[in-house]
Amino acid sequence: MKVLLAPVGSRGDVQPQMVLAEELERRGHDVVFATCPNFRGQLQARGFETVAIGNDSDLVLRQNADLAEQNPLLALPRQLKLIADETHRQCTELLDADLPRFDVVVGAGLSFAAHLLAERQRAKYTFICYTLSGMQSAMHPPAALPLFWLPRWGNRVLWGAVRAGFGFSVGAVLGKIRQRYGLPADRDPWQTVHFSNSILAQDEALGSLPDDLPGPAVQVPALVRSTESEVLPADVEHFLQRRSSERLIYVGFGSMPTVQRARVIDAVSAFCNAHSARALLFSSHNEDESFTLPDTVLRVGSVDHARLFPRVDLVVHHGGAGTMAAALRAGVPQMIVPHILDQFFHARRLQQLGVGSAPVDKRTLGRRLLAVSWPAIAEQRRHAEELAKTLMPSGAPAAADHLEALARGAASTRR
Repeated sequence: MKVLLAPVGSRGDVQPQMVLAEELERRGHDVVFATCPNFRGQLQARGFETVAIGNDSDLVLRQNADLAEQNPLLALPRQLKLIADETHRQCTELLDADLPRFDVVVGAGLSFAAHLLAERQRAKYTFICYTLSGMQSAMHPPAALPLFWLPRWGNRVLWGAVRAGFGFSVGAVLGKIRQRYGLPADRDPWQTVHFSNSILAQDEALGSLPDDLPGPAVQVPALVRSTESEVLPADVEHFLQRRSSERLIYVGFGSMPTVQRARVIDAVSAFCNAHSARALLFSSHNEDESFTLPDTVLRVGSVDHARLFPRVDLVVHHGGAGTMAAALRAGVPQMIVPHILDQFFHARRLQQLGVGSAPVDKRTLGRRLLAVSWPAIAEQRRHAEELAKTLMPSGAPAAADHLEALARGAASTRR
């Protein structure tokens, strides 16, 4: 089986596909990636043929960092404009690429060209979603409009608004691309991209597939590595081994750039002083280089969360699906500081499960860290450790099973 994985977006969109790719390769299948150019080197180093499409997603995030500081309702129009502009380049570069024929094409994240290629090649297609909040249902609001107090009819209105906005912005671009490449017109591009055939790759502890989905779907556990894969850097290991009775936390916001990084550093430093604690502080954009950090705070880059998280007392993060899944498997309490989209949904759900605190507004991070209650954290850890025992190590085998069945025309889905 020859498979094209076409995740477009941040590292959180690409890393789960790497886990899936490794499982497919282990089974003897050929895997090719089509993704943002900033991931090409990493994927090629792991032996995967990679076609670069679209812009450098890290650069786009840094250039539009202020969107993560805005109210989600106010940020949505500009987000749609950015996505529409990116979609045109993504589509033309993928459709113009010299590619072999694929049996299965997989989209994820902001991948809106993948379906066009599958249609052109008459390949099977599926879209992988990493969050229940991305699955259209009256049971919850869309990730882009996290208004959680509305009744079901209100959620339907919100989903209708998102679909209409998508059709007006991204759908218009896709329509022109279809015309240019001789593909038939599509009256409902949202449905075609997201719900022709979808996989929800998120643990059922966070919620199961609703009964009112607009198309066929299956659910598998989160696409995380089932074993520890990388040794921790020497400086991180040394920092961990220095620990005695001190509390230790991890603070990192994934690919989310921080407009006011000094605010984050001040909050973490004050927490360490007040709680006689230490902290590992992550930034994917080297935002801390111009700051002098206290001895109680260690600047870290990308590390294996499966190795690190079991050794800390609290994980403070943005609420990305991948980071959350790793922390759940580590049985460690979480404090979520949501920035955009599904992160607000995840923060609420972790609080409901008793494994996380109430969602934290970025502007109040300092106060919330100072107010951390260790007895409350101990109770959250108890719940987290119990929940961890119920989770499958990884959803990659189940996802690979589904793709194999899809290629044979025997896939079972739930409508």
